[in-house]
Amino acid sequence: MRYIISYVSTVNPNISNSDMKALMNYVRLNNNAIGLTGILIYSEGNFFQILEGEEQTVKMMFEKIRKDHRHHNIIKMLDKEIVTSPFSEYHSSFTVISNHYNQNELHQYLKKEETNNPEHYKSISYLAQKFMNLN
Repeated sequence: MRYIISYVSTVNPNISNSDMKALMNYVRLNNNAIGLTGILIYSEGNFFQILEGEEQTVKMMFEKIRKDHRHHNIIKMLDKEIVTSPFSEYHSSFTVISNHYNQNELHQYLKKEETNNPEHYKSISYLAQKFMNLN
């Protein structure tokens, strides 16, 4: 059984652009290495992240995020077991998206989420659109 945690947070304002790029690269490589799938979206000083994987790995990663000085005002939105993983159906790795990233993968994810998890689709879609100004 797969597990999901999603959250939003505010980025520490003392982080430089080069530190942010290094963080995004680290997240992509590290999450793939430990078997997490999902998306991290960064926009205008905020993060929106969806972590999916084995329950213990997802919970361990979220605990590390909670203790990370680069995050403030963390709000957890989902924390539960899931039957299907929309990410594993179309994409096998962790994706990092910023304002200038091709948003096709996020659109694909949202379509799968609407079908597979309609009870969460509305809130996830709303937040993603706010973060990325999607139309």
